Amino acid sequence: MTQLSVERLSPAQARASLEQSELRSSEKVAAALGLKQLDAASMPSTADLQRSLREVMNAVRSGDGQRAGLSTDPGIGLLASTQSGIPISALGPAFNHAIYNPAILHLRYLGPGEQAAPNSARAHLELVLITASGEPMGLRVEIRASEFRESLQKLYGAVARQEPLLVQDPQSPSRSLYRQIFAPLQPLLQEQKITTLLLSADQGLQAIPYPALHDGLQFLGERYGLALTPSLNLTNLRVPLGRGGGLLALGASQFDGLAPLALVPEELRSIAAGQRANIYLNQAFTPASLLITAADSRYRRVHVATHAEFLPGGPSQSRIYTGTGPVALSEFSGLRSRRQDASLDLISLSACRTALGDGESELGFAGMALQAGARSAMGSLWYLDDVATSAFFVQAYRLIDAGVPKAEALQLTRQAFSRGQIRLEGDQVVGVDGEVLLSGLDKSQRRIVASGLSHPYFWGGIQLLGSPW
Repeated sequence: MTQLSVERLSPAQARASLEQSELRSSEKVAAALGLKQLDAASMPSTADLQRSLREVMNAVRSGDGQRAGLSTDPGIGLLASTQSGIPISALGPAFNHAIYNPAILHLRYLGPGEQAAPNSARAHLELVLITASGEPMGLRVEIRASEFRESLQKLYGAVARQEPLLVQDPQSPSRSLYRQIFAPLQPLLQEQKITTLLLSADQGLQAIPYPALHDGLQFLGERYGLALTPSLNLTNLRVPLGRGGGLLALGASQFDGLAPLALVPEELRSIAAGQRANIYLNQAFTPASLLITAADSRYRRVHVATHAEFLPGGPSQSRIYTGTGPVALSEFSGLRSRRQDASLDLISLSACRTALGDGESELGFAGMALQAGARSAMGSLWYLDDVATSAFFVQAYRLIDAGVPKAEALQLTRQAFSRGQIRLEGDQVVGVDGEVLLSGLDKSQRRIVASGLSHPYFWGGIQLLGSPW
């Protein structure tokens, strides 16, 4: 096992690292997506970030968590662990609003020659933790770049093939990546009682399946509510205003030259249930219905169930397939400008995939969210079977609709999948609290659910981008 060299940064060093890296990242992301260039004066200060964290923490903690019908037992809430005396596998998903405590973690990769000690031959990660109060806390962690890349490639392969991740072995890829990125920071996270992390990740660190990293007791995606952003400066961190607004649900189930997505009609129906929603399916799902209709400020959320590919070569090379033809990612900038100040709260894209390991395509659906001017986005790093995809998104939406913050809604959904609590009953997929998520499954679809959805393949690649709340 590689012994890591860890250096504590002073608050001034941590602040400087964050500001320098964020300015560089913002400029790169803005240029890559064709967004307006930013100046240094618009960069959020540490005080600005802490103010946002305090405001959302107070808003969530003062909210009426009981109205969601969810457990608020502080013994098994978001801090679920073996310390409760109950096996993790037996715990049901539970949101404890009283202990909600979000933080921002900036991850910066420094290759040889990019550091304060330019003669160093080793790579480093600089980790800067911003909490709701107090000074920023920073660490510089030495890593072996080759070991890091090898662990990431092995994790991708094991997840894609649904192989056992062997998390009981400290040398397994999931444990190795956790050890290199998060282990040095874990004492600080525990001391500060952090429940939620917004990961502001440098280029090269954005396509890591963070939820599938394992600390020896739990997967990271079970322990924390997680969200990811390529740029804090381009992320709306203000407390969202209200829970109203309509839902626009669009999808396609049949394609020329692409695999059908048979469950899309059921996914749209289930997500729209009980909502003020409009559904556009197959031929009704056109580029105009996506880009023009979604610009209507009465819609607060947009859910898109279709194939999408995020490829190297910039926004013009990445595309979403509507029922009548593809739409390039670059066209979403028009949606941003048409909505003006009425930004989307959430845009979701199921059945998408990002080209893993390719730096040019890392922005993926994060780029789509930024192009569209959305506060948050949900999407997947890899293509999943449509039964698992649909069930995951419907369950996450049910929790969001119940008042659970977005990052925690995905966290609780991951917990339910990992613990085998998303199950088959007859021809239905049943989620937490016995809610029916999907119905009318055919024999092959039932077989997939019956074989189990607990492997991280089914839930580790679905990410929340942008604001965690």
